Amino acid sequence: MTLPIPVLIVGAGPAGLVSALVLAQNGIQVRIVDKADRYHVGSRGFGVQPRTFELFKTLGIVDEILEASTPIPTMRAYKLPGGTIPVKTWDLYEKGEVWADRPFANGACLSQETLEEILRDNLRKYGISVELHKGLVAISQNTDTVAATLAVHNHGEPTEATELVTAHYCIGADGARGATRKLLGLTFEGQTRDADGMVWGDIEINGLGSDFWHIWGKPGQFTIMARPLSPSGNKFGIGITGQNFDPTNLAAPEKAIEFIKTETGRNELTFGSFSWLSYFKPNMRMVNKLQEGRVFLVGDSAHVHSPTGGQGMNCSVQDASNLTWKLALVLKNIAPFSFLSSYNEERIPVIAQMIYATTQLYTHTDSTKSGWFRWRNTALEMYGINYRFSSIVYDERDASSPDSQTALAHAYTGYEGSGTLNAGDRAPEAPGIIQGGQVTSLMDLLRHNLHTVLIFGNNYKEAQAVANVLEERYIIPIQVFAIINNSEHGMENEKMGVLHDSEGHAHAAYLVDGTQGLVVVIIRPDSFIGGIFKEPEGVSGYFNKICGTGN
Repeated sequence: MTLPIPVLIVGAGPAGLVSALVLAQNGIQVRIVDKADRYHVGSRGFGVQPRTFELFKTLGIVDEILEASTPIPTMRAYKLPGGTIPVKTWDLYEKGEVWADRPFANGACLSQETLEEILRDNLRKYGISVELHKGLVAISQNTDTVAATLAVHNHGEPTEATELVTAHYCIGADGARGATRKLLGLTFEGQTRDADGMVWGDIEINGLGSDFWHIWGKPGQFTIMARPLSPSGNKFGIGITGQNFDPTNLAAPEKAIEFIKTETGRNELTFGSFSWLSYFKPNMRMVNKLQEGRVFLVGDSAHVHSPTGGQGMNCSVQDASNLTWKLALVLKNIAPFSFLSSYNEERIPVIAQMIYATTQLYTHTDSTKSGWFRWRNTALEMYGINYRFSSIVYDERDASSPDSQTALAHAYTGYEGSGTLNAGDRAPEAPGIIQGGQVTSLMDLLRHNLHTVLIFGNNYKEAQAVANVLEERYIIPIQVFAIINNSEHGMENEKMGVLHDSEGHAHAAYLVDGTQGLVVVIIRPDSFIGGIFKEPEGVSGYFNKICGTGN
């Protein structure tokens, strides 16, 4: 009998690929399958938010992502008829600035096709490749394993050829139309805007400049968009959208081109062939839970929403990031099975509030005069997402934490401008860190397969006491750094590294002013703060929650 594999991942979009990469970096064997005949083509979900760049940094792929990304073009609307005289020029998002604790100020554009290619290339370094033509058609489970029946698919349809795969866990990342959620019998509550429709695709256009994101629209009727896919070149991402406007007939390439020419008045433009063209209706839906036994849902298989706000791919990546480090600890017998319920606990409130925010943006659409194309909600950057309400975070420093309902209400928007930093918050960046004589930054040290413990203080012996507690009591993968005032070279040892906060950014970001004595910050593998403590023994408060028995 074939032994169960640790994890089967169904679906090879961004959520499935990030899930596979995090698990691979944690030394966990996975199989990842997709029923498609070929890899996804086209820009599709193309917006990358600042917080997502941080998560890619912990995965060690941010340089590749940044190299392939382009700035979000400035938008420009034109007068109709004619379609050539500008009437308005603006930015989709308000431009931000890089701060010491926020290394990425603005979102960027990255074709989903390119993102997935980068993720697949990095997976191959671990001997993992996506298995195409294989889709889930049946699933069952017991207390120890999941039995998944995979069918060979041709052109998206199952054939009679099947394979039974036994795994300890299964991650469903097969999208809104995928099989995993349906086979589990989970609800998918929400709404479909039946009166509305959208057409999206990528196509070459000659005669149209690549310096702006071009907009033509008739208020209350429709909007046509042409976004350059690169700062130079002639390939554009096309969108035809509207409320109470359903362009079902425009899913045919020739009809879409004819509509664009007719309605923009730009008959001089010449069009190539669409590399992809898709029609869909806006859906705003989510599951009632993200876990059924040993099967989990991530990304669009669990939640869908309108493209307003540019949250889709980014939220999917955060799902994968939150789940997989926990799954790795359970598979290594470090954390108990019950620990996995924290995935549902932490992500459901964030998803619900994200869908509400993006639906509000969509509802207020009124062509180019509305907020749909001028998004002024800082929560969209995703810096505010936090888990202060989570049962697995632990905070000794702040005794004034809000009640659970108040904390839940801020799961997506966070506590911008409050001057606070609590367990459950995003771990801030801190540049100007010196390690072993080399200048680095805190985020350069974070990894998705390690907890990171930062020990601030004035007393080397207290820092060493924390490191001793961690080594003696826990087998969890961990790295420990002391940030001790007036630290001297040579204080490092096998239990603890030493960092010099040369510019004071780490102390400022983590609200340590030097008068508080010992402050210990535990950063989870997904780069959220798991715990903040004032005593060496305090670390047990967090790690006992993770490990269950404190082993």
